[in-house]
Amino acid sequence: MSEAMKPPKPMTATQLKDLAKAEATLAVNTLRSLMRGKSQASVKLAAAREVLDRAFGKPKAPKPSRARSAKPVKDSGLTVIIKRPEDITPEEEAAAEATERGEL
Repeated sequence: MSEAMKPPKPMTATQLKDLAKAEATLAVNTLRSLMRGKSQASVKLAAAREVLDRAFGKPKAPKPSRARSAKPVKDSGLTVIIKRPEDITPEEEAAAEATERGEL
């Protein structure tokens, strides 16, 4: 097999990283062109995400909440009933006033 027909040797990780760094400016300019050009919205969005990921890093997934579960409330024997003022009967009004005066 002639030298021209042999497949290229695989690059090392360092060689690949160096090559990518050398092309970084072109890559960013290409993304900018895609974002600003007459591309489809999906292409513009993908390019914008790539630029943001490189500038600020990929967003981290939210950590699972470690909030404690609510403790059951002890029954204090108190019952609270909420009513609209127009639904209060005259008897209930009188009982509330008597309670406020300390009569009940």
